[in-house]
Amino acid sequence: MLIQITTQEVCQRVDLSTETLVEIVEHGIVEPEGEQPEQWMFSVDYVCTIRRATRLHRDLGIDWAGVALVLDLLEERDRLRRENQMLQRRLQRFEI
Repeated sequence: MLIQITTQEVCQRVDLSTETLVEIVEHGIVEPEGEQPEQWMFSVDYVCTIRRATRLHRDLGIDWAGVALVLDLLEERDRLRRENQMLQRRLQRFEI
């Protein structure tokens, strides 16, 4: 089951303004459902992504476009790690 939360709930959970959340959405860091911020619905899984994005922005001073790139690269790294682990397990079956 997909749990969704409103813009207001995201802002409360992550302690950020609606304006900042709008910037995050404009840079494609998360993609809510709905047309306007008042109507947006976010997957609860996005809370972690938004927290990570705001930490990168605040702690490292990375602009939002850079944050989007960093998050994409981290996601790709994680995907490659999982793929590498799977391939290593397959290879172990052939080792003597």
